[in-house]
Amino acid sequence: MNPNLSDACDAPGCLLELGGLKSVFLASLLEKFMPILPSYVLFPVIGMGATSVADLLLRCLIATGGSVGGAAGWYLLGAWIGPPRVRRLVRRYGRWVLLSPRLYDRMTASYRRRPFSITVLGQLVPTVRIYQALPAGVLRLPMLPFLIATGIGALCWIAPLAIAGHALHQYGWTAKETGLVFLAVLLAIEGLALLIARQRLLAAKGPVFE
Repeated sequence: MNPNLSDACDAPGCLLELGGLKSVFLASLLEKFMPILPSYVLFPVIGMGATSVADLLLRCLIATGGSVGGAAGWYLLGAWIGPPRVRRLVRRYGRWVLLSPRLYDRMTASYRRRPFSITVLGQLVPTVRIYQALPAGVLRLPMLPFLIATGIGALCWIAPLAIAGHALHQYGWTAKETGLVFLAVLLAIEGLALLIARQRLLAAKGPVFE
């Protein structure tokens, strides 16, 4: 197993052992600033720590609050730095944190159409959900609707992962095993989506006759 991946899978469990709901909020907040803490490991572990259904629901809401807090941080940073400097920073350092200039430009362009729905859907995409608030702040989208949309999307992402983690924990699964399974599922879904997109592109071009 890759040591870095193993460490990432162990980290959330170690973090959550330090405390209860405060650690849930802190871990969810840091997830928006540290891509090395993958959400497909973190949120199942948050579910694993629940002692009841009510505790599970509370953890989902607190994790959502932490995620929205992280998004607010990126939003304010983008609004403060401004478009030219953000673009330069992304071009120079973005590759080190999985934020390519191409991804940044696509997120910025998407906000010019339907910002609320784009924000909700963006929270369901692993890398996009981390940095989506940066171009939103650069464009100075209305902050309250943006944070509401972020909360809705984050809850739709967090709740299924936490519930699945809680359920798997009842069968003796560890955080590392659960994280690796979710990683495999996400990679499979991404591969299938790329295959479907490729087939549609070829179909749109039509048959080629020589």
